[in-house]
Amino acid sequence: MCTDVLILAGGSGERLWPVSDAKKPKQFMSLGDGDSFLQSAIRKAFSLGISGNICIVTRKDWTDLVVQDVLDLSERMKEPSLLAKTLVMSEPRGRNTAPAIAWTARYLLSLKRSEPVNILMMASDHIIKPADAFISDAELASSLANEGNLVTFSIPPASPATGYGYIKAGAQISVADGSSGRAFKVDSFKEKPDAATARAWVEDGHYFWNSGLYAFRADFFLSELAEYSPEIAKAFENTGNGSIVEHASGVGVMTVSPGIAEAYEQTPAVSIDYAVSEKSKKTVSVRASFLWDDVGTWDSLAAYFDGYPENAAPVDTRNCFVQSDIPVALCGVDDLVVVIKNGKALVARRGETNLVKDALSILKQKGLA
Repeated sequence: MCTDVLILAGGSGERLWPVSDAKKPKQFMSLGDGDSFLQSAIRKAFSLGISGNICIVTRKDWTDLVVQDVLDLSERMKEPSLLAKTLVMSEPRGRNTAPAIAWTARYLLSLKRSEPVNILMMASDHIIKPADAFISDAELASSLANEGNLVTFSIPPASPATGYGYIKAGAQISVADGSSGRAFKVDSFKEKPDAATARAWVEDGHYFWNSGLYAFRADFFLSELAEYSPEIAKAFENTGNGSIVEHASGVGVMTVSPGIAEAYEQTPAVSIDYAVSEKSKKTVSVRASFLWDDVGTWDSLAAYFDGYPENAAPVDTRNCFVQSDIPVALCGVDDLVVVIKNGKALVARRGETNLVKDALSILKQKGLA
């Protein structure tokens, strides 16, 4: 099993505006089951029974929100050990995923443990269930990572979605339990397709959604980073030792040392896919047996809610989704998404909420967002 979990919590979640905004983005939203997206990710990380740390990389402005989520979850789980295991790492600026991973890998290696550092990397704002399937797949991914591979998690496509990148499967890999079809070499990564291409890929049967989850040994990742993106590797070469400050509540928070700040100034904003995995000759994939959803739009989030909230009054209305701070009356309308939060309103036709970022860009230009 992996020794450590890295949870990336630096995304802005603009497609779920106006609930998700710069002050409190998507990872702190709740699905209504008591957990925020971030807390759900932490809960899954804790369920792996790791020996090391749960490292949560976030932006400096959101550090206190992350700490509060950890405290609330620890209290509800009745697991005070979660506090000691969690380390919040505050980035001085957003630089996509590769720099965050490089910093975390350097830090964990600086602890000089006796066992190899085997990291499972996950996003803070995805839905993953059931837990037992996730744990089983994580075990397989970690074993492949220990053998010197960069391991992705591929999602069997439920539809010809155009909002995801895809992974094309190569040759199958034999795994220890003798089961077939659980892992394969990655032939190539594919950018988000148009509708016709997505349909062709799904019909082909060798293409999978790219979940963005990874498993890798820290030393292996850094060696691949040095080969394929040397400018990032060099920037983080001496950032292993950071300043760790224990929050008054007991959660560890790593403050930004001058070396880390300089590394983030020097490095470009690059994803792990572009920096390493698309170029590496040792990228493999586990075919996920768990349900995965990045809940990237209001359309996808609406699928997890039934009916209307108490403050909505639908009259001669069908198939609408409402989330609002104030009472909402819907009269003679169908297929709408209505979200009113933080003094702002979104009204969209269902199936068109992918346009939210475009609308938000216009509002920003007008100084209204």
